[in-house]
Formats: sequence, C-alpha cells, structure tokens
Amino acid sequence: MALALMCGLGLTALLFAGASRLEHDKAALSFEQRAHARLFLLQQGVANTVGSLASVNHLFASREAVSRAEFHLFTKPLLERYPYVQAISYLRVLPHESRAAYEQALAQLKPGAVMTEMRDGKPVPAGVRAQYRVVQYIEPQAANEAALGLDTAYPAQDGNARRIAYATGQPMAGPLVPLAQQQGQPASARRGVIISMPVYRFGATLGSEASRLAALQGETAAVLRPSDMMARILDEEGSHADGLAMRVYAAAAADTASLVYQSAATPGSGRMVLPPWLAWLYPQRPLTFQSHIDVAGQTWLMAADVPPATYAGDHLASLFTLVLGTLVSALGAAWVHALASRNRYVRRLVDERTAELRELYRTSHLRERAIEASVNAISITAATKGTPVVYVNPAFERLTGYTRADMLGQSPRLLYGGDLDQPGVQEVRAALREQRDVHTVVRCYRKDGAMFWNELSISPVRDEHGTVTHYVSFQHDITALKAYESELRHQATHDALTGLPNRALLADRLLQTIHHSERKGHMLWLVSFDVDRFKFTNSRLGHKGGDRLLQAVAERVQLAVRPVDTVARMGGDEFALMLLPEPGAMSPRADQLQRVLDCLAAPLHIDGQELFLTCSVGIAVYPDDGRDPGVLMERADIAMFRAKETGGDNVQFYTAAMNDRLGERMLIEGALRSALERNELVLHYQPQTDITAGCIVGMEALIRWQHPELGMVAPYRFIPLAEETGLIVPIGAWVMRTACEQLVAWRQLGHDGLRMAVNVSARQMTEKDFVQSVAQVLADTGLPPHCLELELTESQVMNDVEHAIAVMHELKKLGVLLAIDDFGTGYSSLSHLKRFEIDVLKIDQTFVRDLTVDPDDAAIVTTILALAANLGLEVISEGVETAEQLEFLRQHGCRQMQGYYFSRPAPAGAIETILRDDAAHTAAV
Repeated sequence: MALALMCGLGLTALLFAGASRLEHDKAALSFEQRAHARLFLLQQGVANTVGSLASVNHLFASREAVSRAEFHLFTKPLLERYPYVQAISYLRVLPHESRAAYEQALAQLKPGAVMTEMRDGKPVPAGVRAQYRVVQYIEPQAANEAALGLDTAYPAQDGNARRIAYATGQPMAGPLVPLAQQQGQPASARRGVIISMPVYRFGATLGSEASRLAALQGETAAVLRPSDMMARILDEEGSHADGLAMRVYAAAAADTASLVYQSAATPGSGRMVLPPWLAWLYPQRPLTFQSHIDVAGQTWLMAADVPPATYAGDHLASLFTLVLGTLVSALGAAWVHALASRNRYVRRLVDERTAELRELYRTSHLRERAIEASVNAISITAATKGTPVVYVNPAFERLTGYTRADMLGQSPRLLYGGDLDQPGVQEVRAALREQRDVHTVVRCYRKDGAMFWNELSISPVRDEHGTVTHYVSFQHDITALKAYESELRHQATHDALTGLPNRALLADRLLQTIHHSERKGHMLWLVSFDVDRFKFTNSRLGHKGGDRLLQAVAERVQLAVRPVDTVARMGGDEFALMLLPEPGAMSPRADQLQRVLDCLAAPLHIDGQELFLTCSVGIAVYPDDGRDPGVLMERADIAMFRAKETGGDNVQFYTAAMNDRLGERMLIEGALRSALERNELVLHYQPQTDITAGCIVGMEALIRWQHPELGMVAPYRFIPLAEETGLIVPIGAWVMRTACEQLVAWRQLGHDGLRMAVNVSARQMTEKDFVQSVAQVLADTGLPPHCLELELTESQVMNDVEHAIAVMHELKKLGVLLAIDDFGTGYSSLSHLKRFEIDVLKIDQTFVRDLTVDPDDAAIVTTILALAANLGLEVISEGVETAEQLEFLRQHGCRQMQGYYFSRPAPAGAIETILRDDAAHTAAV
C-alpha cells in the first residue's frame, strides 16, 4: 500500500510540472489578449468621439447658416452621450474690422463680455491682431461661459495640427493645453485636448488644398478631458476589473508630463491569491505591453502590466493534478469503507420508510376524523358524467336531511329541487365545465322541502398528473345572514320611527310611477305636508310624546289612502304622499286629499292631552310641474312652505311665482340671523290714548327692520320666519329690554303715567326661563312691573291652555299687566277666559274697521265691551282711523284706543315730541 502511494505521488509530481508550464504560457497569452482588448476599446471610443465632432461639422456643411438654437439642439444629445467632452464649439475666423461688431453682439448675449485670449493660463482681453479665431457658439454654455469669445489663435499651442486639418479637411487633435473653463481647479484637472475640424464656406469647391484654404471660414472643435474620456471608455465595458495596471500618455513616448490616465490593477477582485506555502511552487515572470493609439492624427502611447501575484484560477489544472494524485489512495480506502457502511445504510433506510408510512397512516386517519367532525357540510363528487356523490360527512346530513345512503351515487343537483334557473347554479355548471374553483350562494332544499340559503365552495382535486379526478364541496347555511341583509335593506329604505318609506324609496317609487303614468297618459300628485306648530307641541309633550304623535299621524294617513298610494316620511314632521288617479280617472281628485286632511283633523289624545292637528300642504302635479322625481319633490316642498307662510292649515298648489318667494324667503332668513348683531332692528311706538280725557296713557312697541339693501322690511315678512326658525326668542328678548329701557328714559323726562305694551310670541311662552327673563329685565332697567303690559294672542294661549294659565299666573306674581291681543279672532271659550289672569282685552282692528257700516261688526264690538265690563277688564280698540269710529266707541263705553286717527307708529324721537305736545295739552285743559 505504501509503494502504491509513493508511485502515485511521483507520477503526480511529473504531471504537476508539465501542467505548470502550460498554465504560464496561457497566462501570458491571456495578458496580451486583455491588453489588446483595452487597446481596441480605447481606439473605438476615441473614434466614436471624433465621429461626434464630424457629425457637428456636417451640420455646418449641410446649410449656409446655423443658428445658436440649432447648434444647441444638435449638440445636446452628443454631450449627454459623451460626458467627458468639456465643450463642443464653433470657432469663427474673424478679421479685425469685424471685432467691434462681434463684441457688441457678444455683450448682448453675455453683458460686459469682450474678446479674450489665454495668458499664463488665464483668460484676458485679446490683443489687437489682423485676424482672430474666436469661439462663436459653445455648448454647454453654462459650464463653458469663460470660453465664449475666446481667441484660440493666440497663443498658438497646437503646432501644425490645425494647418493640417485646414488643408486636408480632416479632424486633427492638438497637444495638451490648459482650459479657460476650469478656473479655480488644479492645473492637472484643467488640461484638455482640442480636436478641430475646418468649416468651409457653404457651396465652395474643395477639390484642392488651395481651394480648401481659400474657403475656410471657421472650425468646429471638441474640447476633451482625456483623463475622463479614458476612464469612461474603460468603465463602460467593465475592463477595469481585468487585473491590468494601465497608463495612457498623450505622446508617442512615456513622458510624465503627458500622462493623461493611470489605473492600478485590482488584485483579488473576485480572484483568490495562493497562500505563500503554495505560491513558491510557481516562480513569477514579469508581463508588460506597449502600443500606440491614433487620436485624430496624434500618436498616443498605451502601456499595461500585471502585478506580481499568483492566483489560484491561473493554476487550477496543476493544483487539480496535485490534489487528485494525493487523493487517489484515500479514495481507494474510502471505497472499502463504503462497502462496509452500505449494509448499515440500507437497514437505516428501511426503518425510516417504515416510520414514514406509519406517520402517513396516522395523518390520513386524523384528516378523515377532522372531516367527519367538521361543523361545515362537506361532500366529494367524482369528476365523471353526472358528478355522482362518493362521500358526505355527518354535517352534510344534518344540514340537508339526506343520509349518506340517500346521496351516494346521486347528483348534487338533488339539492336544487326544481329551482335550476338561479344564477348560482349557472356559476357552478360553468366552473365544472372549466374545472376551476367556484364560490357562490344558491337556494337549496332539504329533504323535507324546506328552503335554505347555501354558501357553496367547490374546488377540483387533481392527481399527480394534474388530471381532475374529484370535486370537494364545502357548504354553509347562511339563511339567518340573508334574513339580516333583508332587514338592513328594509331599514335603509324605511323610516325607523314610523315604518313608512323614506325619501330614497319614495324617489324610486315616484320614478317608476312617472314611467307608468307617461305610458298611460295619467297625472299624479306629489303632496308634501307637515304638522303646524309641531315644534311647540313637541316641546310640551317631550321627545317621546312627539314621536308618538308622528306615529299616530303616519297611521292615520295610511288608513286614509289606498294601497296603490305611497305615504313617506321625509324627516322631522314632514311627510309626503303620492296620489294616483281613481280607476277610470286621468287625474287625482281633491276629495282623495280631503279624506287625509279630515282624518288628521280629528281630535288626537297623546299622553292624556287632547290635540287638534292642522297641516300645511303643498302639491306638485306631474307632468305640469315637472317630470323628474327630484324636481317634483322640491316643488312640492316649495308649495308647502308657501302654505306655512300664509298661516298654515291650508293647501297650496305649486306655481312658478313661488320660486321667487322662496328666494326672497332664503334671502331674508340669511340676513335676519345677523340683523341683531348689526343693529338693524329698531322699535317704533304707537300711542294708546284715553278716549274720554284725550291724553296718552300707554305705548305699544312695534318692531321694524331697517335692512341696508332691502330697506324697511315690514314685520309680516320676517316675523313668521323668525317664529319658524326660533330667532323670535332672541329678537323678542331684545324688544322687551329695549322697550323697557325707553319707557324708563321717558319716565325720567316726567312722563310717569305711561305703560309699555310688548307683544310676546308663542315660542317665547314655551321657553322654560321666560318668566325669569321678564323679571331680570325689570330688575336691570328699574321699570315698575305695573308699567309693563305683555300682549298674548288669543290663538297662542288656546294652543295649550293649561301651560298658558300656568305662565300667566307666574307673570302676574311679578306684577305686570297681561292683555289678550286680537280678541275675537280665536276660539276661546268663556270658561277659559274666566280662568285667564288678564287685565286688558284688545279688540282686533278687523271688527273696528267697518263697525260704523256693518251691523255684525258693531254687534261684536258692543258684545266684547259688555263682556269686558262684566269681567272687570279694560278694553283697547285697535285700528281706529276715523272720527265716526271714535264716537261709536265713546258712546258704547270703550275707554282706550290706538290707531292712525291719533298717531301712526313712529320712532322714539318723534314720540318724544308727541308726548311733549300731549303734556302741554293736558296742562292747558
């Protein structure tokens, strides 16, 4: 065994020596190839750069004149492609006679610029010469602005290069020169090579050297940074990683002054160097290379060598031979050892296979038990004609009612019953044809015929060849989820409080009905109505009582209409009603709506209170008022708002004029919200006089609105709107405080016997702190309570009698006077009037206006006067305008009046004059 090992090692040594010699020869050849490859890259890169200059020269040769913009557009892509080109320029041969004009044009482009020349490596103003070669165009101009206007003819540094170029028409390179563009950089960084190519006069004949020199008018030049150029050319091809150290000289011989590029070798760049204990086997021999490069007529030198290093990659064959020879003996011993180990390996492999089969059986059994125990129904069908069922789990039996015996061999279509036209069944069929997964929802039927919603997922099962052999189905009962979705859809389209359709469902039904009516030529009414004074009623009943009121309204309206008509709640106390014609009619009739209004007018009992409801109703008619659901709904609302403006409890059909009124309403509402802040509200006062004595005994405060654009806005235009929006509360509080302050001011002037009458709105009466606010005003102003008279309308106190009685009782505790305004226009009974703690009845001017000519009005006035006398109440007649009216009232015992006969309402300043005159008259009497 030792002899065999020694023979093997000797043979290995001989083979190693021969392989080492071959590897050295291969390394030398590889070095020379890499050096030539670099030489080729440099030659090709230089040629491409010179070619770019030739393309610029061809631009001037192809046309008579080239503008600065054309030059910029043509050279821009070349500069982007060759970034080591410092500049591409056009140099113009210029006689001294044209220098002034040239410098003037140069100053327009670059203010303050003059023709320059290079001296001591710096640009200075050019001296005077007979002829110049100046830089006319240069790109990029921003980076080479210093060279613009440079005379390159002085000092002459290019030897014969330019003369040869002018004579031959070929590009020629000059020697290394300092660049004017790189001021501030080290001298080595400012060196460049200029390659010039002549530009001849357009159309000139260039057959000979003399003719070319005669036609010369300039040149195109490329300024190269040779160091950057060499680095760029080699970097683009990745040749820096080939392990060569390289130098390039801008001369035919190696000269340090002309060195333009130098790169060190990259030892170990991805290559493994042999350790010293192996490297001694390979003695090193130096490898060098030199060759010349032609750069536009100039000869440059390229030199390359490799560093002294021994790389494993260069000696793989010899190393392999050495290693292989050493391992042959070891491999023989290993082969014997492998024979002995084979039996042990086979025995271990059998044991592992047996354990794997046992685990496979356990896993398969566990998987089967998991399927059996799954709460989701699972079935497996064969991928054959009819897809017969081959397995169902117990959950399937519980879900469908079919046993395993019922389903084996049957088609799953058994679950669909006769309901085969549903989209989900079609999806399943398509998925089985295409042998893909499917997830859908279908209606299925249990064995007892009961329907359930089935969420079905089917996936194909493929064998090791990818062929589908079975389908596995997972099924889940989602009937409860479907019921929940249906409930959500109902909630999305119906009002939660009343159960009526909401605005969205009404719009949908209205659109469908419009299409039907259009085909039949029928009309339809869209009725919008809301409950009058609902805000006040709701504030008294509370939110829960208000909800019960709205539910009662919904029930009554539904009872009054036909099933084909639609009742909807639009929000708050606003409802809508879509009325269709009676059979045989072409348009709805008024009695259909009247049935609804009559049903709503019946007394309603909520929380032990008897309520009488009235509604403001607006009607839009299809097709007269619109053919779009949104337009009809909008115009029905406009008509309803008009009904509210006219006092409520009436019906209005939409007219075009209502749009204008709505616009005015919106304008007034917007301006009213800021009227208090802008001090636009003012008070006028109307005197109340004693008929017998002829003196002033009181004033009624009447609000006016002085708008800067609308002028004086009458109260009837904004008071109802203030009531509706709730602005009447702060406005009423301002009126009361201002009126009391004014009366205090008059009392300080000596008018002690006056009282101030202030109107109180129904909305103010519902405020919880109303009585406290009155007390606070009296306390703040110092006005005696008996000097303040609060006027309540008959209709507002009858709206909620018990609440009104309670509020009046608290007010009387303060000591203020109470009056019923517009008496006779409401519906108060004598029993209620007896319970009211009032001091004054004010006869409405509608009775006073015609009392001298209308016996009925006269009878009403005399009855009221008699009633007041019996109850011990004071009476004030409103609207007295004639002496006849005054005389009638005096004869029948009326003691006080107010009206135009004595004075119109006037500002406080005018009233002061009236008070002075009245005091003087009283004193004289």
